[in-house]
Order: sequence, then C-alpha cells, then structure tokens
Amino acid sequence: MAFKRALVVDDSRSARISLKRLLEEQGLDVVLAESGEEAISLLGRESVDVIFMDHTMPGMDGLEALTAIKSNPLTATIPVMMYTTKEGEVYVSQARALGAIGVLPKEFQPHVLFDMLLDLGLVNDRRAQERPPAATAEADGTGVSNQELEHSGDQQAVGMSVQALVTRVLEDQHMSLRADILQSHRDFAKQVAAEILHQQRDTAQAEASADAAAAGSSGSTVQLQSASQHWVSMLMIVLTAATIVFAVLYWQLLEERGTMASALAAAAAKASAAEQARSEAIGLLAESSNEAPATNLLDALTWAVNRDAEVGFSAKPFNADRAERLSDMLDKLASAGFQGTLLLESHLGRYCLVSDDAGAYQPAPADLPLVDCALIGHPLDDSTEVAERQSEAFKDFMEAPLPAGIELQLVAHDGISSQTRVEYPANAESAGDWNQVAALNNRVELALIPQR
Repeated sequence: MAFKRALVVDDSRSARISLKRLLEEQGLDVVLAESGEEAISLLGRESVDVIFMDHTMPGMDGLEALTAIKSNPLTATIPVMMYTTKEGEVYVSQARALGAIGVLPKEFQPHVLFDMLLDLGLVNDRRAQERPPAATAEADGTGVSNQELEHSGDQQAVGMSVQALVTRVLEDQHMSLRADILQSHRDFAKQVAAEILHQQRDTAQAEASADAAAAGSSGSTVQLQSASQHWVSMLMIVLTAATIVFAVLYWQLLEERGTMASALAAAAAKASAAEQARSEAIGLLAESSNEAPATNLLDALTWAVNRDAEVGFSAKPFNADRAERLSDMLDKLASAGFQGTLLLESHLGRYCLVSDDAGAYQPAPADLPLVDCALIGHPLDDSTEVAERQSEAFKDFMEAPLPAGIELQLVAHDGISSQTRVEYPANAESAGDWNQVAALNNRVELALIPQR
C-alpha cells in the first residue's frame, strides 16, 4: 500500500520532531513546516493527506492558516487537525467553525493519534494479532495466503480512505451548492428584467422614428407650397413681358399645377401613413408597459427587502413588520404581472454566548474575551421548524389568500445549513468583534423565482 503523507506545522522544532516520530511509527511519510506561511507555500507544490496545525505561531497563526487552506479549492478537502496546548469548548467550536476536524492536545496518548488516523482511513487496524509467516496457504490451514490477506487489508484501507474523502467533500460542498442554486435564481431574474428593458427601448426607438417621418413629411409640404409661389411669380412676369407666348405658358401652367397637385396628394398620403405608424408604436409601447413588470422591478424589490435583512438575536425572523412589507410587495408584483415564487430563507448567526440567571443563552458582553464564551452558536442551531421563527401576526398573514400565480415559500435553516454572508474574523479577541459579524449573518434573505 502507498504511503500516506502528513504535514506537521509548528514553530517549535522539538514539537515537530516528536510528532513526526509518532506519525512515522504509524507508517506515514511526514513533511515539516515551521510557520503558516511556509505551510501554504509547501501545499502549493506538494500534496498531503492530513495536516497537523499548531495554534500559536509568529506571523500567520494556526487559525489564519486554517482559513487560508479551506479558502483554496485545491486544499479545502484536506483534513486539518489543530495541534495545540489550548483547551476549552469555545476554542474547539471556533476551530471547527473555520473547518478543522478537531483539536489534538500536545500531551496525548499514542492510541488517540492512532484512532484519529484510523477514522480518516490513513492507517490499517493492526491491533489484531498478525498470523505467523507461512510459505504457502496450506501452512496455516486457512486456505488463504499471507499475500492475499495483505491485499485484502490494503483494499479495506483504500475503501475507508475513499469513504472519508467523499464524506468531507460532501460536507464542504453542501453550503456552496445551496449558494449556487440561489445565485442561479437571482441571475435568471436579472436576465428577465434585462429582456424587458431591451423590448421597451426598441419600442421607444420605433416611436422616435415615426415622429421623425411625420416631421419630414411636413417639411415636404412647405417646400411644395414655396415652389408653387415661385412658379406663379414667374408666370406673371412672362405674361407681362411677352403676350405672344401666352398660350404656350398657359398650357405649361396647367401642366405644372397638375404635377403639384399630385405631389401634394402623395405628401398627404405619406403624412397619414406616418401618423398611423406613430399611433401603432404608441399602442405597442402601452401594451408592453401593461403586460411586463417595470424595468428592473425584480432586482429593485429584492434589494429593498435584503438591504435590511438582519434580524435581532431575540427577534423572530418572520414577524409583523416583515408581513406588512411582503403584503405591499405582493400587490406590486401582482399589478406588474409577476408570476412565480417568493422564497424567504432564515439564516442563523454564530454568536458568542453566555448563560443568564435562568440558564438561557444570551450574547456575551462586548468586552468579554472570546475564549471565555460559554458557546459559539445560536439557540436554534438544531431546529428547522418555521413555526418557531414566526409571530402570530405573520401566521395570520400566511393564512390569507395570495394573488393568483404567486406562491410564498419559507425555509428555516439550522446551524449547519445556514449560509455565512460575512466571514467570521480568525483573529477576533473579544466577544464584541465576533458578535458584530454574527449579527450580519443572522438574517432573512429574499429570492424572486419567476415561473418558467
């Protein structure tokens, strides 16, 4: 079986060598780095199967390096075990929130390291007694040779490794997949709005062309009238100066007047056609405005709701104020001809919490050190029940009939499936710094999904 590789990151040379020796005893190939920066650089050149990361290091500390590793798609699936002297539930929760699989104390028993590597599929379970060597399968009376047993063990280890890798990949991609689906809905809404705008612009250009044609026809009429006056003046001069040619000029005058009459009739017909085209263009514009939503309506309504999407820690996401705003929005969407689904999703922030006198969790005081928090999370982390997050007024709103062709869907995310809009600070020291970000992530987001 191919050797598995482990990366040990620690600024202490003695700690690196000690852990390296223990890992090599388990059959792993070990590479070393003495800083977070060196570890990031090494991962750009080499591949490893597991990372042991110290917490306190000069420059980039362990949590900052962990954040950088999980942010890179090429290294995001590598399991990272924090390897540190720090203890406590708060530190473990913070490390897990940033993507670590756990925290391994620097003072540990060898079997703890072995069990962790076994869970990741990086070592074989050799705790059972190995059979004595035999030259043939018949020597041990089982009918199975040592070579076959070793091959079977390799296959089992490979299966465990693949299963562990698939599990990690599915967990890491779960949140990004939901974000991609929501983003595709938003992109589709923007595309529909852009098409509507393009149609309205084409109609406006048609109207402008019709107006220009009508103006051009009026100019031709004026020119013809001016020409008529010119010829009449010429006729009077000729009649006064030379009566000999009166008859000839008379017949010429009659012919020219007939030509001008035809021209005037043609100009009048063109003006009438231009006026009709203009009327048709105005009608098309009015019809388009009545049948399609206003320009960028979907984006504007989405922005109007999501601009103040944050929800207070103790407030219900689906409350009377949100019901009132949704009611106004439904009226505007119905009048604009929108048909589809309004998707409202409640996401939870991961607060730094302490217990009050009644034993309930509350956000910690702003000046409390982050390591002294009793819990990092939200009281509703284990719940996906919409009923727990809506007020009586919102329940009454949900029971009222909706406009035809419009549906309203509510989703209550638990702590695992809640999406992080603002990344939590890896170097936060106080509860106040941490909870400012948690308040931004504790929110309700709207998506408009047009009917296809």
